[in-house]
Amino acid sequence: MCKILGYMLKGIDSSSIIRRSFLTIVVLMLLTSCASARDYTLDHATANITVGADGITHVEESITYSFDGIYYEVFRTVYPPPGGSVENITGYCIGGQCDFRVVPISGGYELVGSLPQPTPEQITFVVSYDYYRGVKVYNDVSELHYQLWGDEWEKSLDGFTATVTLPAGSQDDNILYWIHPNHYTRTSYLKGNTIVAESDAIPSGSWYEIRAVFPRLQSPDPAFVSIQDQDGLEEILAVERAYDRKAAISVYLFYIAALYALLVLLFPFYIYHKYGKEHDIDYYGIYERELPTDSKPAVVNAIMRGKIGIPTIEGFTATVMDLVDREYLRLKDTTSIKKHLGLISREKEDVLIEINMNADKKKFLNYEKDVFDLLSSHASEGTVLWSDLKKELGKGTAFYHFLNRWNHKVTNHAKVDKLFESKGNKYMAVFSFAVIIIAFLSIWFVAFLFPTNQFPVMKNFIILVMAAGVIAIFMLIIVGVSERTMGQWTPEGRLFHKRWDNFRKYLTDFSALKEHPPESIKIWDHYMVYAVALGVAEKALDNMSLIIPSEQISGSRFYPVHHNMVFISGFRSAYQASTPGSSSGGSSGVGGAGGGFSGGGGGAR
Repeated sequence: MCKILGYMLKGIDSSSIIRRSFLTIVVLMLLTSCASARDYTLDHATANITVGADGITHVEESITYSFDGIYYEVFRTVYPPPGGSVENITGYCIGGQCDFRVVPISGGYELVGSLPQPTPEQITFVVSYDYYRGVKVYNDVSELHYQLWGDEWEKSLDGFTATVTLPAGSQDDNILYWIHPNHYTRTSYLKGNTIVAESDAIPSGSWYEIRAVFPRLQSPDPAFVSIQDQDGLEEILAVERAYDRKAAISVYLFYIAALYALLVLLFPFYIYHKYGKEHDIDYYGIYERELPTDSKPAVVNAIMRGKIGIPTIEGFTATVMDLVDREYLRLKDTTSIKKHLGLISREKEDVLIEINMNADKKKFLNYEKDVFDLLSSHASEGTVLWSDLKKELGKGTAFYHFLNRWNHKVTNHAKVDKLFESKGNKYMAVFSFAVIIIAFLSIWFVAFLFPTNQFPVMKNFIILVMAAGVIAIFMLIIVGVSERTMGQWTPEGRLFHKRWDNFRKYLTDFSALKEHPPESIKIWDHYMVYAVALGVAEKALDNMSLIIPSEQISGSRFYPVHHNMVFISGFRSAYQASTPGSSSGGSSGVGGAGGGFSGGGGGAR
């Protein structure tokens, strides 16, 4: 499409200036859109390297591009060997005429081919040049250590073929060669004095190199080669043996990482099967029409609603309601005057809390006494308006810290150990922490000893280890959010949970309540305390208002709450307001290889 637009731009009729200008603007806009969606691939490359008898290394490369969209240039960067130079640079294109130029850059050269327009679908960029002082000549051998493909290419290369021709006189029996990383090599062989290597895809940012050792050049000229006054063969062999050992180890490490990731994936299933699968119990009830146990409402809330044994704010509210039900507190309808902007006053429905200051506190559990004392501390002459209490509790962070201490006291009464086994969560948390630490140390270890550009298989190692780490983090979040994921109820605890859950269903099922209603308003009130603890107060109140005659409802201790539900939800907002750092938020309960010269890269633009 973009190429067609290019032809349209060339062929616009010049007979009408207005028409030509309009069409030119439209086509240019479309061309701009095409340019923003363009892309290209590197289909194949070849490199023919010939080392002359004098040690000068001649290179001829061809890189085949395929284009989708408009491109103006292809380029290849080359760098001279240490202490050497790049000479006799030439270039041209196959598949379209391109202007070639050489641009000096920091440390090397950029070989640029300007593409014809419209951009051809495919073009082959051919360059050639000579390296001076690229070959090292030792006292015993000569060495070519050359990067066939550099790590500065911005795109992956789909396939690569290299031929390296060594000086005449070099033969199979006196030539040694190594290719790094061999992971990319599809095939390689030596025939006479020529080495041929073919590779599969080479990812962007990766290099591919050859090291060849051949007989020492006769009468080497330091202007053409780098002369090393030492024996080189044994050291080269030692370096290559070390690289081969590490390459073999990297493969083993990859398999270990694969097994490790599989273990990390399967371990949660094992933990769940052993420590999270619930016990079978002999209980088949659908509803519980009476309180299943004599547990306190805060304890029921801590077991049923919060993290196992830790109450939510509804547990605190239910304790207040329980004190009302037991007549240590009393609720009365009233109104309060509220001012807006200090000018406009209006009456607002409110609840007056009367406190029995003569209550026998010895009858209270420690956490019930704390609630009673908290309300008493905000009362004046034994009474406090709910709206004033809510405002006072929301000031500062005192209420937040009070509830954290209060939660621990409730937990001590919940006797969680008899009801719930949390071994699975503990084992899963410890295992997850260990996996995360091992993942971090493994990646650091690989980066330090097995660089991925030398050992590409380690990229897969890192992916597997990171995947294991992600699984571990995910499991850590799950067990942190809910202990029930990997924990299990004891038989006693599962029966407790089942029965209280069925009581919750009873309170929220209108038909069940209508068929078997509580016998008196007093029982209704008692049930309402637990409806708050179970988090279904609003639904239970709605059902109550539909089943019980209005004249009986007026006799409820919680009658003021029927049309002022904010009394139940307000403790949560007060808690959130008192949470540190938040005015409105909160929650309840909280070497050798890679040393070759050249390399470089390239691309299209």
